Amino acid sequence: MRAMTGSQTLESPLPAWQGVAGDAWAVPALVAAATLVSIGLSWDISWHLTIGRDTFWTPAHIAIYLGGASGGFISGWLAIRTTYLASPAERAGSVGLWGGYAPFGAWIAIWGAVAMITSAPFDNWWHNAYGLDVKIISPPHVLLFLGVVGLRIGTWLLLLREQNRPGGSVWAAWSFCWIGGLVMGGTMGLFLTEIWPNRQHSSGYFLLVSIVLPFFLSAIGRASKLRWGTTIAAGGNMLFMCAIVWILQLFPATPKLGPIYNPVTHMVPPPFPQWEVLPAIVVDLLRQRVDVGRGWRRELVFAAAFGVLFLMVFLSAQWEFSRFLLTPAANNWFFAGGRMWGYNAMPNPGWREFYPDQDGWRLGSVLAALVAAFGTSFLGLRFGNWMTRVRR
Repeated sequence: MRAMTGSQTLESPLPAWQGVAGDAWAVPALVAAATLVSIGLSWDISWHLTIGRDTFWTPAHIAIYLGGASGGFISGWLAIRTTYLASPAERAGSVGLWGGYAPFGAWIAIWGAVAMITSAPFDNWWHNAYGLDVKIISPPHVLLFLGVVGLRIGTWLLLLREQNRPGGSVWAAWSFCWIGGLVMGGTMGLFLTEIWPNRQHSSGYFLLVSIVLPFFLSAIGRASKLRWGTTIAAGGNMLFMCAIVWILQLFPATPKLGPIYNPVTHMVPPPFPQWEVLPAIVVDLLRQRVDVGRGWRRELVFAAAFGVLFLMVFLSAQWEFSRFLLTPAANNWFFAGGRMWGYNAMPNPGWREFYPDQDGWRLGSVLAALVAAFGTSFLGLRFGNWMTRVRR
């Protein structure tokens, strides 16, 4: 059986997992650590919206920093293993830094883990100095976000290293898509307040998603060795976020900080995820049905076609779906339409209304989104080309 993406093929069955620097457990463990961090981040946001920041040692914080510390220790072991215990051939396939050797992704993951751990006391001090519950974007949160990105990107690069080798692993190819979905979803999560359902008719929302999503979808599509790699990445991230929405609501919880305007009784879920899987399917179909090989001219054609289809498929679908999310019909366990408001949000009719800017489909907004989708899709293809060459 073969999975194909243009000029790339991945044969199955394949040899057993080769591991990184001879350690078969390392990359799977890093994938688990990065996934634990993603669970902890979603849990932490829900904790702030439901309970408030009552202490630093919440289960959500423990999950985040346990995942970060684990990723750092695993990557550090890879550096020690490659520097002192690896064969010359293994060391030649790594990157040297300050007298040490490790796969490139391990160095990035180590930096990410250090940034995450550094952000912990900084975040604790920030809350003590400026308030127990503040906005999502603050200096310690930005440092934490950059650390999480480093851990995810490092894991991503290690998976690419295994996927791109001759006789690369099917497991690595699937895990590359999984982590790619988490990277894309985590980037969108930084702008959570800007992608709230009430904002999804705005010109700002159109521009934001047209900058972020086409880049990641095109990059994953170009680098993946699976026929439906982009769909797997976006669909996996969407199912992951659906699970977060559904599971959080099962746990009773009440606020511990005031003022309490909305007396919630269960953990507050995030909004139902965006339908990122729809443009992902478009990317995979374009890769399979259209000649979109390498070369900047062909990539420009692909980016132009995908930019138009992104607006037609994703933005039109999200426009109608967000309208549904604001109706009483979506206020249930499955869609959580009216359940994503925290204890400090005062109930008002605006919960069921779009914010004043509903200019998404105006000519200027559409042109800006189209240019953004075209440009970032092209950059994503270029980045994907580089990812296909990762070997160290």
